[in-house]
Amino acid sequence: MRNLQNYFSSGVSEAQPIGPEPPLDLAQANRVVQASLGKLADEPDLETFLGHLLRVCADRFGAPEAGIWRYENGLFRLFVSYEDGEIKSQEAIGHPGASLAVARKIRNQQVLSRLRKREMISDYPEDFAAQPVYEHFRGYFQRRGIQAAHKIPLFLGDDLRGILVMRFTHRRRFNSAETELAVALGNQAVLALELTRLAEAAQSAAIVEERNRMARDIHDTLAQTFTSILMRLQTASLALSDPIAAPAAPAEAQAALTNIDRACELAREGLANTRRSVQALRPPDLMGRSLPAALADCLQQMTGGTSLDSQFCLAGQPFALPEATELELFRIAQEAITNSCKHAQARTISVQLTYQANALRLLVADDGIGFTPTEAAASKGFGLVSMQQRADRIGGRLTLGSGAQAPAAEGNRPPPTPEGEGSPGTQVCIVLNVSQS
Repeated sequence: MRNLQNYFSSGVSEAQPIGPEPPLDLAQANRVVQASLGKLADEPDLETFLGHLLRVCADRFGAPEAGIWRYENGLFRLFVSYEDGEIKSQEAIGHPGASLAVARKIRNQQVLSRLRKREMISDYPEDFAAQPVYEHFRGYFQRRGIQAAHKIPLFLGDDLRGILVMRFTHRRRFNSAETELAVALGNQAVLALELTRLAEAAQSAAIVEERNRMARDIHDTLAQTFTSILMRLQTASLALSDPIAAPAAPAEAQAALTNIDRACELAREGLANTRRSVQALRPPDLMGRSLPAALADCLQQMTGGTSLDSQFCLAGQPFALPEATELELFRIAQEAITNSCKHAQARTISVQLTYQANALRLLVADDGIGFTPTEAAASKGFGLVSMQQRADRIGGRLTLGSGAQAPAAEGNRPPPTPEGEGSPGTQVCIVLNVSQS
């Protein structure tokens, strides 16, 4: 320890006085800042740009070493360093501050309080020997002959994001103009760090959204197609397994075979949809059909050949909507029909599409067992979440009801049937305000 103290105290000797630095040429400073801004605009890689910034610092201020330290989760850690005339990052950095283990040991409370006051800190050998923050750097400084270290705090608004550090092999001080230039370059480093953070956050959000979209895509194609396949095969199985009806009822046997054939067709459609989804990363569209035609086909595909009765009703004069809007409406109806087929124990499913002057209303209703508000709130099914997300994306108002809680707009209830009179049923309704101007 005495040797270290002797080394650091030697920096105060008369052979190394603190002398005035030459005045900074403002035009030259402006050119430095402009060139660095141009580099920021052209260079997409964060470490490359920060490396350029550190080279500028080294050249302009005569610093043999410079570094950008990030401040995250209460730790200062060296991120990019200029050493030995080279830009280094991660494991290549010689300064011990790049190590996470060292960063966790740094006692930075005193320095942190000064940096939070936006104070530029200049330290010299006597500070290296006395201050706890340099405990893990003293050996490195001694080997490199470091005699001065200047820290410029990097702020984004009121948040401290890091420091720009320049180290010198002589006792160096900055005049006011140099300090302003160093702060300007430090601000560019903060801007680069924040732009990169925002880009990474946007990329992460885009990945999450793409995963959700693909999940919806798979759910809306494979899950619903195979639900229909399952229903048909179950109907066929029941018909063929009846020991009394099957031998003496060729008509029922033929109906079962028809259902099996249709199930095979649906399986092929599901496979085709899957291939399209994987290749194009987008759901199959309406295949050139109008929204009413696509809804009628979907209802028929899901219920045809089963014990379910289906009714499709079109009211008003259809008008064109954006393709993406029509596709979302189709997917909502498709999901509602699937839920009715799977869970409602219904006898009748109806789809009503109503075009009005400034609105469109789509209703899917059944006469099944319905649900209670508690059951709806407790449901974690992807289908209900997906329907709400789709409605939100197109600015629609989605309502889900059963019995007395059903949507109250006129025409929102399925036509009553003698057998189903009094059944609560389920109604899914979406209302979309539109402008035809």
